Amino acid sequence: MPWSLVLDAMVAVLLAACIAATLILERRLTGLRAGRSEMEKLIRSFQEATDRADHGVSGLKISAQALQERIDAARALAEDLQFLIERGGAAADRLENEIRAARRQEARTRPPSPGLAATATPPRAGPGPRSAAELHLLATMRAAQG
Repeated sequence: MPWSLVLDAMVAVLLAACIAATLILERRLTGLRAGRSEMEKLIRSFQEATDRADHGVSGLKISAQALQERIDAARALAEDLQFLIERGGAAADRLENEIRAARRQEARTRPPSPGLAATATPPRAGPGPRSAAELHLLATMRAAQG
């Protein structure tokens, strides 16, 4: 057998092996390319979702800051209202005590009149009729006394 024929046969076998390896490599590269395009689509959609989430977080931060400012303002108003309520309660207590003291003083200085009923309110010391505000205050204090 001539050496050239053996060498040609060996080259043909190596060439067939190379073609087979090339076909296998081509299939794998095709699969990898298909996977790459899917991966790129997935990466794009993930990037879009991340951008939307970042935008949403920024909006939430702005809303949270605005809400915190409103809460702070409401707390300040609540403190002011609490102060005014305490002052108003103290003023009402002081007025009630002064009215009781004035009634006691008036009851001591005047002899009981036989024409007045026991449930009638004592006449006011001073000229003129009582104002609506004064009558309302007196009615409120009577209701509070029970």
